[in-house]
Amino acid sequence: MSESAGRHGPPHRAAAETACVLPWIHLCASIDGVYGRCCVDDSMYHNALYDESEEPVFALNDDAIGCSPGSRYAKDNPDRVMGLEEAFNSPNMKRTRLAMLNGERVAACQYCYFREDHAAQSYRQNVNRRFAQEFDLEALAARTAADGTVEEFPFFLDIRFGNTCNLRCVMCTYPVSSSWGAKQRPKWSSAVIDPYRADEELWTTLRENAHLIRRLYFAGGEPFLQPGHFAMLELLVETGNAGNVDIAYNSNLTVSPERAMKLFPHFKSVGIGASCDGVGEVFEFIRAGGKWADFVANLRLLRSEVDVWLQVSPQRHNLWDLRNVLEFARAEGLEVDLANVVQWPADFSVTSLPADEKARATEELTDLIAWCTELGWDKPAVHLGALRSFMNSLDPISLVDEGAS
Repeated sequence: MSESAGRHGPPHRAAAETACVLPWIHLCASIDGVYGRCCVDDSMYHNALYDESEEPVFALNDDAIGCSPGSRYAKDNPDRVMGLEEAFNSPNMKRTRLAMLNGERVAACQYCYFREDHAAQSYRQNVNRRFAQEFDLEALAARTAADGTVEEFPFFLDIRFGNTCNLRCVMCTYPVSSSWGAKQRPKWSSAVIDPYRADEELWTTLRENAHLIRRLYFAGGEPFLQPGHFAMLELLVETGNAGNVDIAYNSNLTVSPERAMKLFPHFKSVGIGASCDGVGEVFEFIRAGGKWADFVANLRLLRSEVDVWLQVSPQRHNLWDLRNVLEFARAEGLEVDLANVVQWPADFSVTSLPADEKARATEELTDLIAWCTELGWDKPAVHLGALRSFMNSLDPISLVDEGAS
């Protein structure tokens, strides 16, 4: 029996503190065609290249999974161009699985480890809870070949079908948003990026494996403006598999969702995290270009048809408006998720507040936690407690150095 045909041995006892279920079930594809272990894979993003005045060489990070044929990176990384199936078992993905099973921290996963080290909730922790049935380390090890291969198609996909977006959120930038691109992109690049529209291999692979897909996550740009997003939904309806698929979104909900609503009844479930970082003027400041009235109207339209919750990104700009967000959610009968604490840009992070404001914010968050607890509203109470701990866990002077390590 060859080495690759054998199975990985039992997981190291430290694996529970380092492993994430996603490399065994999931693949992410960024707005500009780079594959990732997940959407917070540090090796996937090369945004600094878009700051260059002259078109640079688009070299992939050494630890990146690879890139799609239609991406800007394909020309400069010909030996790392691949489709979904090859990306799922690329050399770096296989090394990731082996490292996690051996109890080692993976460099590309520093975003989550950093948050965990500083008392914030991490994506790793959240997905391991969500997919608790799959997060059986003994079972994962048994499914993993000695070289790290998993001979399956990922049933959970996060494909960012381009960067088309109608907003210029203050914590966002180009290339993630085409609206930011219209304002500040380099001359050698276009505002709109969509590497998947003409990727015939991708669409063939998706059609051939549609029956294996069980979960999709759509985010931005703005998914309700992405042609590829609609093509994906229609493909699953046409192949008859939509009824087996759970869909999750992150949407700014400032554009009409009516086209998607016509397709939603075909799917097993649909959940939408509505990006809401403030109420009224605070919302419109952070989600620049959006209108609070449009957001509220679309939210009320959708909540009668699908599961909707408020997805809040706590930061310096909205810390003092979180009470208003929570009160709005209570009035609308909505759940709130505050786990996605803004970490970068560093000066937007609550950890960068001066000491006197941190003390005042600690009192405010403590009052909010007590209010949520009294209401039996456990999820925001836990998230607010993590936010309070995260805010007080770092010396702002060392934040950039620690975050980049």
